[in-house]
Amino acid sequence: MANRFELSDFVYAHRGLWTEGGLTENSLEACLAAAEAGLGIEFDVRPSADGVPIVFHDSVLGRMTDREGIVEQLHSTELLGLPLRGGGTIVSLSELLTRWPGRTPLLCELKIDGNTGPVAFAGAVSTLLMEYRGPVAAMSFSPQAVAALPKQMMRGQLIIQSDMTGHTDLPAIAQTEVDYFACHTSDAGHASLQTVRAKTPLVTWTVTDPETCNALAPLTDSQIFEGFDPELAKRHILNT
Repeated sequence: MANRFELSDFVYAHRGLWTEGGLTENSLEACLAAAEAGLGIEFDVRPSADGVPIVFHDSVLGRMTDREGIVEQLHSTELLGLPLRGGGTIVSLSELLTRWPGRTPLLCELKIDGNTGPVAFAGAVSTLLMEYRGPVAAMSFSPQAVAALPKQMMRGQLIIQSDMTGHTDLPAIAQTEVDYFACHTSDAGHASLQTVRAKTPLVTWTVTDPETCNALAPLTDSQIFEGFDPELAKRHILNT
């Protein structure tokens, strides 16, 4: 049931191991390609109108499919199997958990926006994750969603990057009792996060080049990356 793991033992492919012109983000194929490469993955889930956790990042369909619509307003029967631009189809969290080999961890991000109830959605997601027999963690930008996740499983608090909010609440957030924090690359060196890192692991997102990966390695316990050779990411982060 939702096995715990050492965050620093793995590197995580952002939305699977996708590439421009290749495999599609958050597709089952991109996720499984990451597993084949010995990587964990970060992926996104949001609810359908009938409450089914769907593996999809955006709140609307237009960027990733040929259909328009708001994800949380569509029934799961309308979403599941819908072709993604570039290949693959939309899948449910349940299908991903069934197909995932389980050798490397899953970092499941709960997307909370629109009319999504954070507590109810956290309950729907955690029910599936607690039944999964492998390394998995859940995280969200929503403190309410994170607090609603069962403490038996690994929980992470995502931190909105300070240059988007115009201010920083990092010192306050750093007092949250979670298993790890996930911050934007621009905040990785923030003093409050480096202080709290003494007791709580820190992962950063999204690293897009080897130079940044190498520079942030001493400041973080692991990284969520995309767009460059995963072997380079492993070398810089895991020293392998």
